[in-house]
Amino acid sequence: MSRLVFDGSTHQLSLLSGDFTVIGTWSAYNNVDSHATIKHVQNGTYSIQDKSTPHYHTPDENGPYGSYGIIRFNVPGHPGIGVHSGRANAKFKPGPQHATMGCIRTTDEAMKSIKESMASSSLSTIEVRNNSGPSAVSSTQRNETHIYHGIRTQFI
Repeated sequence: MSRLVFDGSTHQLSLLSGDFTVIGTWSAYNNVDSHATIKHVQNGTYSIQDKSTPHYHTPDENGPYGSYGIIRFNVPGHPGIGVHSGRANAKFKPGPQHATMGCIRTTDEAMKSIKESMASSSLSTIEVRNNSGPSAVSSTQRNETHIYHGIRTQFI
């Protein structure tokens, strides 16, 4: 069985094989909308609900779940939390940085690779690391490129 690891400080989602070999690593964020009932996914290991294929949603790279659906995992008190892509061309913070209602958002490329891997090796867990709210937010602000009046600036 394979597993996912999300690091909230480096904003990376990794897919590991059963022997812990890294199959792939992609950009991912747990930027949560202020209206959500959860502020961020707590550090810990969560069991995957959708073990062999992502839960289906209408494919749309700009939709809320992206082109490959959502891989839900069990967060106590918060059903429906998962990993998905979407909002690729959103006006504000497109792609993985776009806010969710508690989920971890990654890229369509990541979801495609994970979905393909799930067909031969089901997912068992997702481990969330370094995802305390303040450290994840400050890391996002340090790594984020903003555009002000047509000028790109990098927060350090």
